[in-house]
Amino acid sequence: MLYLGLDVHSKWFTMAGFDQETGECFKAPKVMNDPSAIAETFAALPTPRCGAMESGTNALPMRRLLKPYFDNLIIVSPNKVWDRRRDAGPKTDSRDAFRLAEELSFGRLRPIYLPDDALRAQRTLVRGRIQTAQEITRQVNQLYALLRSWGAPIEKKLLTKGGRSWLDTVTLPEHAALVLEHQLDRLDALITQEMALDARIATLTKDDIVCQLLQTIPCVGPLTALVLRAEIGDIGRFVNADKLVSYAGLDPRVIQSGEHCRYGGLTKHGNAYLRYIAVLFAQNAMRSRADTPFKRRFYRLCHAHHPNEIKIMLARDFLTVVHSMWRTHTAWQYPRPAPSSVA
Repeated sequence: MLYLGLDVHSKWFTMAGFDQETGECFKAPKVMNDPSAIAETFAALPTPRCGAMESGTNALPMRRLLKPYFDNLIIVSPNKVWDRRRDAGPKTDSRDAFRLAEELSFGRLRPIYLPDDALRAQRTLVRGRIQTAQEITRQVNQLYALLRSWGAPIEKKLLTKGGRSWLDTVTLPEHAALVLEHQLDRLDALITQEMALDARIATLTKDDIVCQLLQTIPCVGPLTALVLRAEIGDIGRFVNADKLVSYAGLDPRVIQSGEHCRYGGLTKHGNAYLRYIAVLFAQNAMRSRADTPFKRRFYRLCHAHHPNEIKIMLARDFLTVVHSMWRTHTAWQYPRPAPSSVA
């Protein structure tokens, strides 16, 4: 078996490995990401071949291009392979590729979940929507900073109709007024983009059974449902809710030695978009007037914990509920139905 590691970049990749039976080493320092160059490189290599590459922006397209030349080609997460704080040796593309081949031959590499094209398209859509919302927040903060810098008394929120009407009455110097006008145009464009993405998301969730199921949870709309649907993908790969919480990076760090065990801050190792939407749900649940278990737990904890701590607790509870409902295909029920009596 020929084990090969690939360090993939945007224009080329470096490949290194060895034949486990003969011990012969192979190395291709720089292979262009071109079908003809790839075919020429692999024509001189023995078979069968097993390869590994790191996840990245172009990892899935490159895997699709390289897969015909391998019996098995996996994509792994870099943080599961490297520890740059402890690796004291020099770092080069060839060394990284050969290290991947070694770890692959020892069976230490675990492939990541690869979504299909339809799921990848949904992820692109919801991530674009989240990024647009973050851009709107950043733009509004810039408007606030500009107005404060010129001593304008901000009386209303700028995203409301009253706030926009108030902006028309604000008088700034010529150059500052020009900057304010451009920032408002950029804000209007972002809001229009956000509305278009929301319409597309609403259309997709109407035909998705899982999204309709998740929207039975209070405070869950089309965006939250589709983010959960796209970022989780297959709920069957999480054997329990704790695995899903860990995937979202909402589990605490554990520092254990001997009889001493201490829990630190959040790991934040995992899907950042899933963590974002879970915390956003917790924030909305805390503000909602609906009588839900999340709201009741907030009332129980608000006297002893900081609101940010409660958000994390509710976000974990939310993912636990999502895991249970999705696995059992059960809609939201609150209060829970009384157990039937046995005659």
